[in-house]
Amino acid sequence: MDMSERPLSVVESPNVCDVSAVVVNFNGGDRVLNCIGALISQDISLRHIFVIDNGSTDGSANQIRTSYPSVHVMELGENRGLPAARNAGLRLATSPLVLLIDNDVCLERDCLRQLVRTYETLRPAVVCPRVLLLPETGIVQSDGAFPHFLGVMTLRHGYVPVEQAQSQTADVEGCIGACMLVDRALALEAGGFDELYFFYFEDLEFSIRLRALGHRFVCEPAAVVYHDRGAGTPGLSFRGEGEYPLRRVYLSTRHRVLTLLIHYKTRTLLVLLPALVLFEISCLLVVLLQGWSRAWAKAWTWQLRNWRLIRQRRKRAQQTRILGDRELLAGGSIPLAPGFVRSRISGLVAAVLSWIMNGYWHIVHRWIG
Repeated sequence: MDMSERPLSVVESPNVCDVSAVVVNFNGGDRVLNCIGALISQDISLRHIFVIDNGSTDGSANQIRTSYPSVHVMELGENRGLPAARNAGLRLATSPLVLLIDNDVCLERDCLRQLVRTYETLRPAVVCPRVLLLPETGIVQSDGAFPHFLGVMTLRHGYVPVEQAQSQTADVEGCIGACMLVDRALALEAGGFDELYFFYFEDLEFSIRLRALGHRFVCEPAAVVYHDRGAGTPGLSFRGEGEYPLRRVYLSTRHRVLTLLIHYKTRTLLVLLPALVLFEISCLLVVLLQGWSRAWAKAWTWQLRNWRLIRQRRKRAQQTRILGDRELLAGGSIPLAPGFVRSRISGLVAAVLSWIMNGYWHIVHRWIG
């Protein structure tokens, strides 16, 4: 699936240039100050900048108040997760457009103008920027994304040099949560971000749900942001070195399975069952070899304990959707975090597994609902 080849349709409507920014912060330190500084330096003005603080303990909320008195800081008092913080910001903002941004992301000076221009021309539900890595500013992290049929997210142009990435504005099937310009009314009408998710895959779920409702996502590569590859969130982030965090294993497994159970049609689950089972067995073997079995078992136990909530969400998602799974899902190599595969043997195993999965997808995807 090459999303860049899909033709774009233009929607004629009056210009809208009324934007607020919502920054989600958790122990952001200097990074959140840099993020806010870049927002204030944009060449078009924001109506408001809101910082939703998820229970920071590093004093960054007070640092923001001191350094940027015009910024509105809302403290949640505890870390309630990315979806809860983003929803709080969406409710707090009153502008038609809201820029949702993480505290470790900085915008180039014309980024907001480029995003708004694309929104005014095409009127999608979401416009996402080109996300470059920092300090490796010549490497693309993501130009939008699409849902892989295994329940994970594949990054468009993920980790390729900028000069190899296409530069045209393009429809995409979703985007990562690091930075996105959203139509506030559409996002709230769709239910915002699902607060059953805490961290990881909340952007995948949001993308699938809005796309299933028939809404568009567009990537504007001329709008550039930089995603700091620093230490990230302790106990959650993985930067290709050191121990893979157990909590990341737990949340990634929990939310991947949750996404399948909520959004995939029954027919889709049945058709894909052999591939899904093989993939889960492969994950379990890795889990056992790495000593992550408790985290994996905890993730599956969570599904059983919360089956009523999952059933409610599944019923609502299936009743309101417009597009089928075949229009939303795609195949391709299994996306793995950079640095996760650390040996030639494990790389070969991953490549063979991807080949098997992709072959199966090409055979059966026509029967998916």
